[in-house]
Amino acid sequence: MKKKDIKNTIIVVLCVTIIAMGIGFIVLSVKLEGMKSEEEVFDVRFTSIRLMSSIKGGEKDPIGKFEIEDTGKILDMDFRLFKEHDEVDYEITIKNEGTVEASIVSLFSSPDYRSQTTIKEISPITISISDISGKLLEPGEETTVKISAIYNALPTNSTISKDKVFDLSGKIGIIAESR
Repeated sequence: MKKKDIKNTIIVVLCVTIIAMGIGFIVLSVKLEGMKSEEEVFDVRFTSIRLMSSIKGGEKDPIGKFEIEDTGKILDMDFRLFKEHDEVDYEITIKNEGTVEASIVSLFSSPDYRSQTTIKEISPITISISDISGKLLEPGEETTVKISAIYNALPTNSTISKDKVFDLSGKIGIIAESR
């Protein structure tokens, strides 16, 4: 080959390289601009409810009714327990529907089923909610919470009738933060 042909080939290769680098830079800047304009969304919510078990202490099955409010942040719950040893357990799914990592600070209930005052008021019924405080959820990740309502055995000296039906209702909310 002649020197002139070699020079022309090198020039063509360099031109093609510069054009390829320019196209690559354009594609990269478009993708980065898309990522930059993508808005971060924080959305942790209750998504589903599943009855895990229902144990009846008498003839009637205990009843639990749950409803997720429109925002998905509040869960309404109602329980009806008929006899001693009635128990109903539910599994509630919480999902990070957002685009950022989230941490569950706590679940709060109204009334507060962990306070001694409420425990005395609803005795012999016990409401327990599993603790998922501090649980990290990546975008799209789910976790579950177990909620149980139990009609405990009455002490022999109790003034409460063994045939008393207990109706309890309350709300549960999610407190979460983005990471």
